[in-house]
Amino acid sequence: MQRLIIFLAPTLLLSFLTFNLQPALAHEEADFGDIKVEAGWVNEPPLLNQLNGIILIVSQVSNGQPVNNALAQLDVTLQKGADDMPLNFQPTEEAGSYTATILPTQLGQYAVVMQGTVAGQAINGQIQIEDVEDTARFAFPPVASTDSSSSISSSNSSSSSSNQIPQGLIEQLQIVIADLTAQVEQSNVTATQANNLTQSITGSIGELHTSADRAYLFGLIGVGVGTAGIAIGVVALSRREKI
Repeated sequence: MQRLIIFLAPTLLLSFLTFNLQPALAHEEADFGDIKVEAGWVNEPPLLNQLNGIILIVSQVSNGQPVNNALAQLDVTLQKGADDMPLNFQPTEEAGSYTATILPTQLGQYAVVMQGTVAGQAINGQIQIEDVEDTARFAFPPVASTDSSSSISSSNSSSSSSNQIPQGLIEQLQIVIADLTAQVEQSNVTATQANNLTQSITGSIGELHTSADRAYLFGLIGVGVGTAGIAIGVVALSRREKI
């Protein structure tokens, strides 16, 4: 019997340590009449920008029994400063336990605010839960500032390089611009030549008009001279007949 006790003693000690040295959950409790509500994070410690959840465990103070369907008439919101958000709880496999998924995006303390009734007991209050911490506390190896600065510079260089125009495209654009410039210059030359031709035609028309005026004048003079000659001839003939 003594040997059996000596053999079982280490096993019993190991079992005791296994079930009693687990990390304690930082849940907070509040009593509302005969209803006890325990609130906290599903994963502790809660970390910034890490998916987590809020857990509520509802039981009776008088007998410690869990309360099923406890949140049917209870509105629960998560509050951070002036911001709040309704929580959509789902029951777990453990009786009286409910969880809602949440992603904490700010450091500091959060509060679970409850209003309504549970099993006929009025509930109106809040429970402060554990502060959300920065992941830098658990980072290993620690990220050096030089690494972050180099990563920033590399990201900036990569973004700047991605924003650069390919050299081949620049050369093609230069060729197109040079061709367009040549076409514009040729158009200017053509327009100048057309203007000069227009002025030349205008001058020629003016000269033709002057020549026509002169020819008309000379014609009138010729007609006048001819008419005078005829008159002189008639007068001469009439005088000859009289003689």
